[in-house]
Amino acid sequence: MERLTYGEFITNKIADIPYGQAFQTDVIAEAMAEEYKVPVHKAKPITNVTLKRLADKGLIERFQKGVYYRARQTVFGTARPSKELIEAQLLTRRGDEIIGYETGFSLMNKIGLTTLVPAKREIATNAYRKNVDDRFIIVRKPVVTVNAGNFRYLQFLDVIRDLPEAHVDAENPKALLHAFAERNELDTVKTLTYARQHYPQKTLLGLVDVLVER
Repeated sequence: MERLTYGEFITNKIADIPYGQAFQTDVIAEAMAEEYKVPVHKAKPITNVTLKRLADKGLIERFQKGVYYRARQTVFGTARPSKELIEAQLLTRRGDEIIGYETGFSLMNKIGLTTLVPAKREIATNAYRKNVDDRFIIVRKPVVTVNAGNFRYLQFLDVIRDLPEAHVDAENPKALLHAFAERNELDTVKTLTYARQHYPQKTLLGLVDVLVER
């Protein structure tokens, strides 16, 4: 079977990305470099040219330098993700890698702990130094480097840590926390370990209180 050209490889790579999902030029270039065993500095200009060509054809759209997304064509025109959503995606994912997660009061609202809807989404991310539009997002430094194996645990423990300062109006907040832990298959021993290693003593005590009362 004949091997794909660079352009074909990049086009196929883009086709696997869901509509509305932002992706970075660097990530595509790194994938191409790995596939064809070429230096990344050689893959980058090829990737840049190919992505521009795809954008000119309307297959993808440019969000900012080095960042694109796939827009969906509908009967009403082009459906584009919001700036807030793309910013959040760039703070939580890098290609297939998890680098951040939603936290704070916006997460509590989604879980159902509070009916108050915060004006900004809070995200803890390895890219906490990245400049973002602070009209939409508050960037937090995570307690430890975020990855696919720990982000749900960190989300859970962040909520328990922040709960005393939150306006909680749910009838049974502990039941909601238990449901979150069960839904995400959080291991009790791992949760306790993360709490002991990375969070204040008050968070550990709060976690024990949640775990004991079922």
